[in-house]
Amino acid sequence: AGEKWLLQGHNGSGKSTLLSLVNGDHPQAYANEIYLFGNKRGTGESIWDIKKRIGFISPELHLYFRQNLQAETVAATGYTDTLFPKGSLTPPQAEVLKNFFALYEIEHLQKRSFLQLSAGEQRLVLLIRSLVKNPEMVIWDEPFQGLSTHLILKSQALLSAYASPTKTVIFVSHYQHEIPDWINKRIYLEQGQMKELVE
Repeated sequence: AGEKWLLQGHNGSGKSTLLSLVNGDHPQAYANEIYLFGNKRGTGESIWDIKKRIGFISPELHLYFRQNLQAETVAATGYTDTLFPKGSLTPPQAEVLKNFFALYEIEHLQKRSFLQLSAGEQRLVLLIRSLVKNPEMVIWDEPFQGLSTHLILKSQALLSAYASPTKTVIFVSHYQHEIPDWINKRIYLEQGQMKELVE
């Protein structure tokens, strides 16, 4: 809890598998001794009990959003960890969403179809989705694809503001300029094995 990790490795090294174990999506999570938030997997918690504590973005997740929803609706699915909206937002939830869009200066995109946005605009909506519920842990897997330098800097500042001493961050990137300088731990994977560990 509270640690800030950089996860690296070439494509196929096992990064996505490791993240899916942490995120509760991988069936091997039940066959191995894995502890999440202090509890061993398979002791009665549901996948939703885990997901509600994690904010997640990845290139794979981006591909799942193919339905014709408004941008703000896609961002709001971060409250329920689903691909489709479930019920209506409370006024405080709607206010948080509005503030995130304003932070990125994309309020004009809120009612636009997600599928009509550029890849970079879609990525901003998914970054917002990962933070709306103020989760205990954030996993940003190659989060800045399609973003300009200006938006990368703004997103780094947003993550930095979020990353208090009690929040856990796992960050994945191949590019040094994307990596926040306050991340102080590193795992490097190679062919499914931990090749380097820096604590």
